[in-house]
Amino acid sequence: MSKLPLIDAKCRVEQAQAVLGTWLEVTVDTDRDVTLIGAVMSLLDGVPEAINEAETELSNYVMRDHLEGKS
Repeated sequence: MSKLPLIDAKCRVEQAQAVLGTWLEVTVDTDRDVTLIGAVMSLLDGVPEAINEAETELSNYVMRDHLEGKS
């Protein structure tokens, strides 16, 4: 498995959310399909924000070490 930068992971989650949203809009088959799509969407809810927060924390950590002369 290759390493995926956080920004790319965030973009992929946002793309998945967009695809699921579109799929949900055009789904007319069954309530089951709507429920399953909604369930996956709810699992992804907040993930891009968490990735942003993690990226910020990591950047702050690296910058702090750099400013303290540890790198």
